[in-house]
Amino acid sequence: MVCCAVVAPLAVVGGMFRADGNRSAQIDTNTRRIEVLEAANQAKTDLLTKIDGRTIRIETKLEMMAPAPKIAAR
Repeated sequence: MVCCAVVAPLAVVGGMFRADGNRSAQIDTNTRRIEVLEAANQAKTDLLTKIDGRTIRIETKLEMMAPAPKIAAR
């Protein structure tokens, strides 16, 4: 009887520690995944910024090459 009174609380405490260890491992895994996603997002953002700059330069050149629109005489 005394054995059951001691074993049950020990099992509960052991389960809490095990659950906390699993939670800690899951948090570490999620942290690594978030860091990888943030790095990939930054790389995509940098690439899009470069593409935007090129697009602006190309549009400017095309506007300079295009003939001026004719204004209708009244």
